[in-house]
Amino acid sequence: MAFFLLPHSGQQSRMDIVRKDLFEVWEENGFSQINPLREALIRHFKVKTSPLAPTYRRLKGRFWEELSFWALPKKVQEEIQEKSLVPSPLFGLLKVEDLIPQYELDWNDEYEGEKLYSFWKRHLKELLESTLSGQVVFDLASTQDRKALTIPENAQVISFIYYRKEKRVINTLPHRAYTLRYIVEMKVDLDTLEKINFLDYKVREIREEGNALLVVMESEGKYI
Repeated sequence: MAFFLLPHSGQQSRMDIVRKDLFEVWEENGFSQINPLREALIRHFKVKTSPLAPTYRRLKGRFWEELSFWALPKKVQEEIQEKSLVPSPLFGLLKVEDLIPQYELDWNDEYEGEKLYSFWKRHLKELLESTLSGQVVFDLASTQDRKALTIPENAQVISFIYYRKEKRVINTLPHRAYTLRYIVEMKVDLDTLEKINFLDYKVREIREEGNALLVVMESEGKYI
């Protein structure tokens, strides 16, 4: 099975879709076994627990805007929901459709003398081991997000870098969104990585780096 590690965003929408309180619905959210940890942080940082919006609507930034999750075919939405892992300084891990309130926390904020990325790295290790052990992980998250995660050594991690006219692209958030859409819509797996293409990006090479595969995408810069 493949999982999609997606980027958190410090930019959040004020959009409010569900008027319920988080504590009324959060048992239906993903990874409910870590709710006691989430509740401790919510109370410590005095986060308002209503109103709510799905994670894909709450998080802003180029990745979530370009993903346009709400416009994707239903089957594509269902697959991304099932296989998504969205790191969060407040919630640890989320699914893309989890209902959450607006919050302003950074991985470097502290709880009981410990930065949140360190807090979650410690508490998520066992959960990630049981979830991702022996699985394929498409890593589309940010460097900051990864500081909070311990990916099992026996997971097959696939990450991406992008070049435009032979220059390394720095802001790759929209590129990662298009990559995810292509992977899910075209049912890409380990054997078909070389087929990934969107706009004028194509796979230039696939390199092994330790226990990971690095997919190098290249374009002529006609679009993004």
